[in-house]
Amino acid sequence: MTQVSPGKGSWAGVALPVRVHDLLLVLAGRLDDDALADARELLASAEVDRALELVAGCVVAGPVGVSKGERDELLALFALANADPTVVERLRVVEPDLMTRHRFGVGKVDGVGAEQGVSEAIGKVLEALPDIRAVWAVWRLTPSGAATGAVPHRVVLIGVGPTGSAAATAYRVEHALRRAGLTASVEVLRDGTEPTDYHHTAMRYATEVHTPRKNTTVVAKPTPPKPWAAGPTEDPDESLNDQELGLLRQLQEELARREQGEPDLNGQPYDWHDANTSTMVNGVPLPPDNLS
Repeated sequence: MTQVSPGKGSWAGVALPVRVHDLLLVLAGRLDDDALADARELLASAEVDRALELVAGCVVAGPVGVSKGERDELLALFALANADPTVVERLRVVEPDLMTRHRFGVGKVDGVGAEQGVSEAIGKVLEALPDIRAVWAVWRLTPSGAATGAVPHRVVLIGVGPTGSAAATAYRVEHALRRAGLTASVEVLRDGTEPTDYHHTAMRYATEVHTPRKNTTVVAKPTPPKPWAAGPTEDPDESLNDQELGLLRQLQEELARREQGEPDLNGQPYDWHDANTSTMVNGVPLPPDNLS
């Protein structure tokens, strides 16, 4: 695997394919689902330059707005992959608060939950992949990208540990789902990386997919950032790092509030209508709610 020297930002000192994978996570929800899947397939095949060219071309054609930091990272990745950066210079830089926001929903679509059929489709693949921590599924209610597909759209989220391969996992799981007749976007979150707002919101309403996994390490389901610091926990498990302990405390407290029917820390109940208030995505009106 190609290594890069330490640099600035959240991608500092990370292997090139991993940096590209993390950038694709950042673009999830803004780039077409099919384009992301194609880019991840190229990345899994070690065709990093082609993956970058596809991503940049789709972003320009969208047009999809990016932050200055994202454009700078794309320029750096193009240089490391010895690709022509001309297309990157045409990207449209926008403020972060103008980025696309999405809605996700719990419940079923036409009587089917987002998690249904996923375990059967990917069980054998997961057994062959290293360091799989957990799998979740959720329905995304809003379209993504200029050439958007039908909604609701299933999103499968997978947590992998430090010895797992995010790019290979994303490609192999998406391929297994497609082979089983399930259309889904697969988002693989690496242990120790901060989820984007898109993934925070998706995880908030996701349902865990119970699959037989050789790796039994349990990682807490991420929750949206809270304007408070969790207090100390008695007798913490020393095998967990500080970030994992924090996530575990947040999960326990959120589950307790949901079971008791209490509102969240902002005084509002957990309601996806309130949590996702955007009415337009990429210039397209949101579809009517059709979860049963």
